[in-house]
Amino acid sequence: MKTQGQAPLWEALLNYRQQRMGSWHTPGHKDGAYTWPEWRELLGPALALDQTEVPGLDNLAHPSGAIAAAQERAARFYGAARTFFLVNGASVGLMAVILATCRPGDEVLLPRYAHRAVFNALILSGARPVYLETPWLEAPGLPLGVPPASLAAALQGHPGARLLLLVHPTYEGIVPRTGELVALAHDRGLPVLVDAAHGAHFGLDPALPLSPLDLGADFVVQSTHKTMGALTQAAMLHLREEDPAAGVAAALNLLQTTSPSYILMASLDLARLLAEERGRQDWGRAVARALTVRERLAQAGLPPLTATAVTGPAASGLDVTRLVLPVTALALGSGQAAAAALRRAGQEVELAGAGYVLFIITPGDGEEKIGALLTALLSLPRPAGGVISGRKFAPPAEIPEVALTPREAWLAPHRELPLKEAAGRIAAELIAPCPPGIALVAPGEVMTPAVLDRLQAVRGPAGRVVVVDE
Repeated sequence: MKTQGQAPLWEALLNYRQQRMGSWHTPGHKDGAYTWPEWRELLGPALALDQTEVPGLDNLAHPSGAIAAAQERAARFYGAARTFFLVNGASVGLMAVILATCRPGDEVLLPRYAHRAVFNALILSGARPVYLETPWLEAPGLPLGVPPASLAAALQGHPGARLLLLVHPTYEGIVPRTGELVALAHDRGLPVLVDAAHGAHFGLDPALPLSPLDLGADFVVQSTHKTMGALTQAAMLHLREEDPAAGVAAALNLLQTTSPSYILMASLDLARLLAEERGRQDWGRAVARALTVRERLAQAGLPPLTATAVTGPAASGLDVTRLVLPVTALALGSGQAAAAALRRAGQEVELAGAGYVLFIITPGDGEEKIGALLTALLSLPRPAGGVISGRKFAPPAEIPEVALTPREAWLAPHRELPLKEAAGRIAAELIAPCPPGIALVAPGEVMTPAVLDRLQAVRGPAGRVVVVDE
């Protein structure tokens, strides 16, 4: 085909497929010839796109051709100095930045609700976490974000901190005061890594929050597959400035697979092209539909979480396409019960918390599908007296005492104990049940009776935990 340069990697793949080269290399399924018959029948020609680093298709570890061109187009579209394609999810982007910027003993400022990949990066790098105070919204039970005052205090108390990590937005779509937080960090010369896994679509409509790159963040990780049409596991890492000393690129090569999926990478190329050519139009339509759903639910006595409810010292607003429906207006005991009822009605939620259910609306959700969701939601049982007032959901337990860094705890000898025998012992594993995804205990922390009570509620009376073998 004649290339247009609009999606360089996708076009390179199509051109290579048309050459019909005899394959004497990996992958072993040989363009789908050696796969399970039903799999081959279902995927058909797409299997021929599952290629390896042959001439013309570039190399993710050291890109100089089609992959490099695709990444450069993504960087221009998102406003980055450099963009990396990720095939191990957003997790590998978070881990690479922390590994590239931190050394053993360095302090990283972060909220407790950071993704488990961040804790994995602390283990790999040897860095020490410093947790930022995070207000909690008791109804429906979720974190609000990091207040600038909390960060200012942490910067004062930890002047040698090496990195600030923020989450923009939270899983539930709440957006912190990222611009203010970035400015505070930069005033101290502290670089900022933003986990924007759930915000790859930000900035594509005036009703959506701004991208962290537009707010000055130095490193931004996006899960392109979560909202933007790429395939699961495909993500991007954006750098505001060129990679200093090629440290991030080296860390990615250390962490990512040496056999990256060309189908995943091509899906990133095409997701960027789709956003570039139709993103504003498509997301304008998705925003309008999300606002309609919100209005219909509010009119029916099922009000979703609103920006008014979260905006304050810790948060500047929320993503309207991320629909959080509290269970206070339902005659159901929990978000899990609501999710089960919706599943029986043919509707699968994104997340079921103790006090809410979460839905994601994207341009892929048409009017008919939206109508089916509304019908299912409006059919859920209601309490006889209307909204159940006073229902609150307590935050996770207090942060335990830290005895070891996560790396020290991970590398120490350890063994598994029943929860009833673990009081006062040092945890050797991360336990962060999702929802809400907030660490109950992290490696290196001393397990208190309060923490163990929470763990027993999660793991049951016969539950066990991995501890440092002292």
